[in-house]
Amino acid sequence: MKNDIDQLLDSQIEVVQVSIYCDIVKNIIVANRSMSIIKIAVFSFIIKKRTHQNGSIYKGNTKVDLVLKFLSQASGLFEEFCLQMPYIIQAIDLLVKNGVCEVHESEVICSDLSSQNVARFDAFTETAIQESKSYSDRQFLREVISIV
Repeated sequence: MKNDIDQLLDSQIEVVQVSIYCDIVKNIIVANRSMSIIKIAVFSFIIKKRTHQNGSIYKGNTKVDLVLKFLSQASGLFEEFCLQMPYIIQAIDLLVKNGVCEVHESEVICSDLSSQNVARFDAFTETAIQESKSYSDRQFLREVISIV
């Protein structure tokens, strides 16, 4: 009986986690039209962490090294990031199956251009996402590994 309840709770937690990441990933993809899987994973993890905290130490007026400052918010959370990866990948897979986006090589591309009501992120997050486009995936991952 206890195992059944635990399995049910685990399933419910998984559904909630995937649902949260579906919303975040969809907003990132629709707003930016395309982004690599690794950048989506990192940004969605940090965005989720920021929404469950009371704000951020960085605001929209920050102008220098935005990607590094954004990544610093996940400093010391490597194990938690690894635990969240399956939910992020499931969210991307679900969005692909529902026709919201497509995956080509390591890039997730928005295929549902009719999605206009997208929640915007705060100015700091939006600017960090834009700045990350100048980073190669290899360079971005190197920064993630050194900071997180």
